[in-house]
Amino acid sequence: MAEGLSAAECGSAVHGGDAGGGPAADIVRRTAARHGSEAAPVLALATFERTGSNWLSDSLRAGMPQHNEPFRQQLGRAHPLSPGNRIAVALEDAVLGALGAHHLECALDDLYGQPRHLVKETNLFFATDTVLRLLPRSPVLVLTRAPLGIASSFARGRLWARWKYADRYAQVAATARSPRWREQFAPLLPQDDPEEPVALGRLIAVNALLLARSLAASGRYFHVVPYEQHVTDRAAVLDGLARHLRTVLPHAAPAAPAAPAAADATFATSGHKDGLVADLAPRTAELVTAHAASTVSLAGELLEARVTATAADWLAGGDLYEVREPAARRPARAATAALVPASAVPVTAYRPVTRVSWRNTLVTNAEMADLLTLLHAAGAPNTRLGTHLLVCPMPHERGGRLHFDATRRRWWVSSGYETHPAYWVTWVGAAVMATWSGARLPTRTEALEAAADARAYNADYAVGDTCPVAEPGRGPGQIHHMVGNLQNWCGDGPDVSDPGQPRQRYLVGAAWNTPGTPEAIRAPRSRYLLGSSRGVGIRLVRDSRTTVSSGLGAWELAHLLNGWIDALRTGPDRSPGDVDRVLVTALTGDERS
Repeated sequence: MAEGLSAAECGSAVHGGDAGGGPAADIVRRTAARHGSEAAPVLALATFERTGSNWLSDSLRAGMPQHNEPFRQQLGRAHPLSPGNRIAVALEDAVLGALGAHHLECALDDLYGQPRHLVKETNLFFATDTVLRLLPRSPVLVLTRAPLGIASSFARGRLWARWKYADRYAQVAATARSPRWREQFAPLLPQDDPEEPVALGRLIAVNALLLARSLAASGRYFHVVPYEQHVTDRAAVLDGLARHLRTVLPHAAPAAPAAPAAADATFATSGHKDGLVADLAPRTAELVTAHAASTVSLAGELLEARVTATAADWLAGGDLYEVREPAARRPARAATAALVPASAVPVTAYRPVTRVSWRNTLVTNAEMADLLTLLHAAGAPNTRLGTHLLVCPMPHERGGRLHFDATRRRWWVSSGYETHPAYWVTWVGAAVMATWSGARLPTRTEALEAAADARAYNADYAVGDTCPVAEPGRGPGQIHHMVGNLQNWCGDGPDVSDPGQPRQRYLVGAAWNTPGTPEAIRAPRSRYLLGSSRGVGIRLVRDSRTTVSSGLGAWELAHLLNGWIDALRTGPDRSPGDVDRVLVTALTGDERS
């Protein structure tokens, strides 16, 4: 298809065919029809991880709302449509349940809008078909990088071990042997206990082949964004993106105020590269390159020629790199937990700022873990068939700090992060914490008024992660991180023209991984009630109606949450907006929700 055409102009071929039957397919069709083609998000897929997706986000952030791996991160492994599910389920075969169906409709609705949103999903492997069908009207960006460059990034960050890729290889190889895939893909992933560079080369090639196969089958329009070109000729890449997206890309935002040196640069994009260097031993470079190429070559006997040719093009560019022996690696730096000792965290208190009293610190991981444990004991588990109600429990190596021990039936915090602010929290989880604390979430207006003269501390990847809730230089009588460290959930949200549309709630402030400029802080943004991210947490306020005596206990909150879910299953059919309004009213007492 021709470069620069919109999704609408590409016609039905862009839609990837009919979504099929079943509740999930009905939700996809209903959501796409409600918003129309021009509001469909741009879907950024990638041949693998470490292909420049964070750079792409930062280049487009000022003009496009961002969603980083919403399907992989927001859907638990037990969810039938999760890319993390061991068994890839076709859209029409997905059994969701009432809560799962409501979540899917709200999650998809969250991705549409004007200006268009950007949705990033990296190595989807056998879930690629499903994700394309979940967003049938989305134009696609394909982020590519030579295996040599990916291997260098993996080696520099020790990502093979940190992200447990040996287990990932075994899992993908097992899926390749399922009836649907075994004829074409089992030969590409031998179960021969390969060493790291061999396995990495195979995985890169297989993911690229699966992506090329899915795009070819759907007839989906796509635009390629090569990592090597964005390093050597960034202006040309941005110009191509602007033409493809038919928009004027915003100028880069000025740097945020200085903060502590980054302790973990895994996800940082603040560094600038102007050359292509692969810090790899010659043998490692040769193995990863050779096995990626041989996997694509073998696929030529199993897949259509256009698929293997496309994948080979995407994986080219290794000759552009200078390969050099890596320097001796220093021991990994300590995490940011050491920046401020736990003893420095002030006693929780509320201080008047403008019209309400603000809690002096963000809610910590330790506090969130305590509440989650109490709710679980009271009969309100966090996850129901892969749908997360209160928090998104990510693995530690992917930034998760809250974890559930099923044997002990307790939540625990990654060591050293107890006094860091809790993130991956849904609006429901934030509102439950507020109600339990005898407090409430601030309105967007209240938050902007209180932060009018505040300076962002820990924003724009300055630290590389959150830092403890005690801000250096501030005492117990002051507000810590009024701006910075994390954005925060608000108690109010944007008005909706259709009362049946899912409700959203505002996010406000700056986070460790977002810009800290005044313009970025004031920019309106919102998410659906069950959404969460690594940059959003909880700040509580009190007024004359919210005091410690107005809070609810864990048993009362568990009863409220379970009653809402039971009503989804057994009550009358309601629109997503009505379902959300019932929950918001129950948690906040605001019937205008």
